[in-house]
Amino acid sequence: MRLLGIIGVTGLLSLTLTAPAQASGVLELWATSPFTAHHTITSGDVNGDGKDDLVSFNIYQFGNRVMLSNGSAFEPQQNWGNSTLMDVPASARAHLVGDLNNDGRADAVTVRLPQPRGIWVAKSEVNHLGRDRFASATRWLDNSIVGESSTQIADLDADGDADVIGFYNDPIPVLAARSAGTASLPLVTWGPSIRGDKASLAADATGDGAADFVLVDTTGVRVVPANPNWFGTTPQQWSTTPFYGTKKTLAADIDADGDADLVAVNDTDVQVMRSTGTGYAAPEPWHPTAFFGTRATLAADVDGDADADLVAVDNNDIWVLRTQ
Repeated sequence: MRLLGIIGVTGLLSLTLTAPAQASGVLELWATSPFTAHHTITSGDVNGDGKDDLVSFNIYQFGNRVMLSNGSAFEPQQNWGNSTLMDVPASARAHLVGDLNNDGRADAVTVRLPQPRGIWVAKSEVNHLGRDRFASATRWLDNSIVGESSTQIADLDADGDADVIGFYNDPIPVLAARSAGTASLPLVTWGPSIRGDKASLAADATGDGAADFVLVDTTGVRVVPANPNWFGTTPQQWSTTPFYGTKKTLAADIDADGDADLVAVNDTDVQVMRSTGTGYAAPEPWHPTAFFGTRATLAADVDGDADADLVAVDNNDIWVLRTQ
């Protein structure tokens, strides 16, 4: 942070300018024990304290395990229940975390192809004993939206709750199951059948609260802004610079300005491209050496300061690279 003095007609005016967000450069060890995870490791604020936690999905009768963030470390894993509906192969389901009922607590979502098929939601709650947990999953939609390419979760219509999105191979369009707070609305087509060469992401790149369609290509990045869905708007060329990670490409707000930036996680370093709301700025270095997990690499606001940090989950420990 630096102080800028400006001489004006009434004297000296002082403005405090905050330096642009950047990675701290300090790798922090946030957990030193294995995290039980048979299927998927993801993140979300499951207890509503403003900090993203780690959530794992496991085989039948193991349910969800949660590592809560206290802002400087992950606490020992807890069993949050929701032990059914996980006994299907990876190719036939998706596991997601997001706030589907706009209560400030992220819920556990299982999308199944086999019977009982559909979108199943285990809401985050405080039970009668005063313990945080996931309630038993209930079916929100008797249909399936598991995408051939990917299944993602994001707020498509800026109503404050997360929706489920299925990305398929051409020529099938993007399908969406929007949340109504207590159930998922019937499937609707939400976007054209175009896809990114390297990645197709749902993220609020424009900062208006609704997720946009971000297409990461070998020759740059295109964005289809929500208007109100992803039809009717020609994809806009937001960057002509190739930008994608050799390990992973993530969309997250790394500078707390309200719009999603792009993060390229590479074998040798981490790069970012900030969103201006109408385009992507030039790539910039974020971390000079490799930072990725052997089990999961996530972008999550684990310290509750409104900008996304990077989390690397390894077999026996978990590391965090915080944004400052």
